[in-house]
Amino acid sequence: MSAEEQDMSCALQLAVKLIRRESPTPEDAGCQDYIGKLLAPLGFVRQSVDTGGIINSIYTRVGEKSGTLAFAGHTDVVPTGPVDSWTHPPFAAEVKNGILHGRGAQDMKGGIACWLAAIMQLTATYEPMPTMQILITSDEEGDSIDGTVRLVEYMQSEHTLPDAVIVGEPSCAKIVGDTIRRGRRGVVQVRMSFHGKQGHSAYPDDADNAIHQALAPLSNISNIDWGAAKDGFPATTCQITNLNAGTGASNVIPGVCEAFLDIRYNPGNSFESIQSTIQQACANVDVALDFDHVATAFSTPDGIFLDTVCAAIEKTTQIITLRDTGGGTSDGRFLAAAGVPVAELGLTNSTIHQVNEQVATHELDTLTAIYAEIIQTFEV
Repeated sequence: MSAEEQDMSCALQLAVKLIRRESPTPEDAGCQDYIGKLLAPLGFVRQSVDTGGIINSIYTRVGEKSGTLAFAGHTDVVPTGPVDSWTHPPFAAEVKNGILHGRGAQDMKGGIACWLAAIMQLTATYEPMPTMQILITSDEEGDSIDGTVRLVEYMQSEHTLPDAVIVGEPSCAKIVGDTIRRGRRGVVQVRMSFHGKQGHSAYPDDADNAIHQALAPLSNISNIDWGAAKDGFPATTCQITNLNAGTGASNVIPGVCEAFLDIRYNPGNSFESIQSTIQQACANVDVALDFDHVATAFSTPDGIFLDTVCAAIEKTTQIITLRDTGGGTSDGRFLAAAGVPVAELGLTNSTIHQVNEQVATHELDTLTAIYAEIIQTFEV
């Protein structure tokens, strides 16, 4: 063990322990059992909500103050990519020159470690806390079918939804506390299959080129005006992310052309309006359209909860935080759909999903202090 490792903060120790449990999605690798053993002596009771082979847990501690505050996170991580490209082994959790290296350091075992460290600090000093829930899944980086959505369904059935939730995703750009996510755009994905007739390229009159069939509709779609940004959200965007056709032979006219659309929409649009607009762009073309409403747009309004989060950041760091709605999707959408106010606050996100994911150790200490302040000042 290095000199730095001998003098680890609580959050850093916990992050190291979690990262060393190799848990590419949807694996948990015993992380939630480890968390449960840490929390049990502090008065937390674990409820397992395992579904479809996914490990899900709710850890609950009845508080001394009114209200229920939840933290939501995930123990699964994205695949490492080529291990030989990592400067430090991705699951060794090595600490060098003030940097913690490893898959999950930022996204988001580091964030979980900070919340746990804040809880340990407050219970050790007998600080009164609201009722606390810690919601952990191993299905965030994957399909998200049997993860947080199942936790929310369980809490709805038990009438135990929290009053508010902090989602520990890495929300910050350059400095811990500079950005929280108060909402996210919705996501609509569309699989498109254009149909023609396969044939020889020397005899186009006997064939119908599916690529040619796709050109005009895809051009129409790429030029759609989705309207201006609304309610503090970025504008709606539509990207053609995949286009596949052909047999691989140079002299065969393709009979099928498949395309994939990824649409990120703000509340100025809706799933129904997006669906209608895409269908109109494909009028009079032989195409099959398969729409998937992956996520609904949501936004937590200004009020006491967001004010509490931002005040805790300012007190701890002197930063006036940005209340943002950018980025991709997160499991916050499932809690927001159930009517729970959501704020996403975690570490910086400069290396998430990359080879050589890492985080500065001082960020862990800063985030722990912010979390502790939020817990202490939370009220309903």
